[in-house]
Amino acid sequence: MPRPKPTPRARALAEGLRVERRAARLAMTEVADKLAWSQSTISRIETGVRPPSAEEVSALLAVYQVTGEHRDALLTLSRDIDRPNWLETRDAGVYGQAKILAHYELDATKIIESCTVLLPVLMQTPSYARAALAVTGVPAAEIESWLELRRERQKVLELKNPPKLVAYIDEGALHRQIGGPRVLGNQLRHLVSMAGRPAVDLRVVPFSAGWHPGVHVLLEFGDAKPMVYLEYRRSGLFLHRPADVEPYLQSTVDAVALDPVRSVRLIESVVEARAQRGDLLSQ
Repeated sequence: MPRPKPTPRARALAEGLRVERRAARLAMTEVADKLAWSQSTISRIETGVRPPSAEEVSALLAVYQVTGEHRDALLTLSRDIDRPNWLETRDAGVYGQAKILAHYELDATKIIESCTVLLPVLMQTPSYARAALAVTGVPAAEIESWLELRRERQKVLELKNPPKLVAYIDEGALHRQIGGPRVLGNQLRHLVSMAGRPAVDLRVVPFSAGWHPGVHVLLEFGDAKPMVYLEYRRSGLFLHRPADVEPYLQSTVDAVALDPVRSVRLIESVVEARAQRGDLLSQ
């Protein structure tokens, strides 16, 4: 039977506490001595295996001398640790969710990314990603941080044994002018190149398919139950309760998407048509 993985909230709390300890330049042994805890307790808390109580989080943050909004955010996570799913509507919260998503992607055996408006994050070029972040409303001062996080997420495909990536792309996203003709043209060529990797299945959902589910990432694990991440313009939602994840496991998009070979041919035809029009030379 699959072992339970730390919930997204528990993992976010663990990551936040680890970051604060390192910022305080304290080793686990030093923290354990100050609180009269075992080092293994600190380790289990920082890996999400043992979610701490609000009182324990308060004690840790006192040792780390954390105050203000950071302290309030971590305490809120600890109090909500057992609540189902995890919704964030604040910019900082959504960025934090994206960092936790990156951790889960490294653990996953299979990643299914379904996109309707933009092309898959794990296969975006830097120029396309920059333009995509701008059009989705990310403040200019935060774009570099988001770009770096996307680069980190994409490294999962460079692993010796990467997870299987199945990317469902709405045909409309192949034509949407994100970043201008040249940026989009380079991005489409990159998709074709990525589709040649053994661990990648690129599936285009053609216009003729009609409606299909919106943007989400479904993560499957060899030793734990699957979970889903839904991304919106300024909010994000982790689903991990089986009843909430089940509809995404039963998605019908696979039945209406083109197979990988026809998908690549369609993308290549879009690139060829744009080249004939001279679009790929435009700025």
